[in-house]
Amino acid sequence: MTQINGEALFSGPRKLKKYDFNTKKKALERVATGASVADVSKEFSLGKNTIHSWLYQLRQRGGNVETMKPQSKRPHHQPKLTSQWIIDKILKIKKEKPEMGAAAMSDHLLRFESVNLSSKTIGKVFKKHGVVDGDAGAAEARYRTKGDDKKQFEQQVEKETGEWERFNRPNPNDLWQMDIMGFYIRDAHKVYLISALDDCSRMIVGWGLFRDQTAENVLEVLRGSLVRFGAPREMLTDQGAQFKHWGGITQFEKLLKKLKVEHIQARAHHPQTCGKIEAFHKSIHRELIDKEFFVTQEQAVEKIGRFIEHYNYGRPHSALSGFTPSDRYFGIIESLKKYISDYQAPKNKQEETQGEAIGIARASKLYLIGKVLGHDVRLQELGGQLSIHIDQRPFKEINLLQPMQIEATASSITNTVQ
Repeated sequence: MTQINGEALFSGPRKLKKYDFNTKKKALERVATGASVADVSKEFSLGKNTIHSWLYQLRQRGGNVETMKPQSKRPHHQPKLTSQWIIDKILKIKKEKPEMGAAAMSDHLLRFESVNLSSKTIGKVFKKHGVVDGDAGAAEARYRTKGDDKKQFEQQVEKETGEWERFNRPNPNDLWQMDIMGFYIRDAHKVYLISALDDCSRMIVGWGLFRDQTAENVLEVLRGSLVRFGAPREMLTDQGAQFKHWGGITQFEKLLKKLKVEHIQARAHHPQTCGKIEAFHKSIHRELIDKEFFVTQEQAVEKIGRFIEHYNYGRPHSALSGFTPSDRYFGIIESLKKYISDYQAPKNKQEETQGEAIGIARASKLYLIGKVLGHDVRLQELGGQLSIHIDQRPFKEINLLQPMQIEATASSITNTVQ
């Protein structure tokens, strides 16, 4: 309590003073040699209550002053320390895919390694090893007007309607979205990526790279998608001339009408309506096109093909709760959840010790669960062995270290499921 001009002012909570061990030891030794508490208090500028407290602690510890040394609060062992093999895997994946952030890494480990590790823990691993974080999947969930980095348009809609409307069809092939994105090859000529995406799963069901954004090229992509995945119930596009022409019906619309596919058009200057395909184009631009220097169009086709293959089958999506577009499209998410829940890998020293004590092997990697010609098929790997199960029964074990065995097995699987 402090007084100013006769008024008492509260000075805040009192802070307890900390004394080093040498001061504490010397003061207690002086008392032990016969000095009074009052004399030691004056000699060392200590409070009497402080000295009495130290004497009580000394009696509780059997009179040994050395036991009063400050003890480290760090535990002798760290059972929750992340396993080194997981840390090595995180750093390896991050090196191969530097754009992958902590949240995307967490989804990847759970889906493909059966390791349930939080993004917070992965962020600590990044920080400890000097790795820059930054989630590649962050932009996938955004609906943003082109050139509107501050999302002013989106904020205006939220202000007027109370929420930013998002939609998602419940089933695969309920709705497809198509759009066109242009970029330059070797800064010499422009090419156009025409893509078709399933709204429910974000699966890229068709794509093509062309020198021109013509109606014929759009139809080529659409026909290829129809052959592979069947026809959707609805098709969503912008108002580009390839899709809709003010002067009459286009070939694109004629084909949709023949297949009884309803054509839905986004209103002008409103790319948010086709937000999912827009988000995909931003992702491929940011993660591939902006980083690669394509010399030829053929090289661009090869690289884009690999990217889309990974996007569909090997990249967990933030909007799909960490599962891939193919998981959602083929309806295997519930089966995957059960498998991941039943066969999770140990993620720290404590779990590894418990597993080793009762002889539990590290969980296997799951690559595919789905149906092939009406049969339930599961592929997983453990210790370099690829295990194939058909209709819940083991079918074949393949040694991945022997390529010849893989080739011999491929024809055997085909004949069996037929």
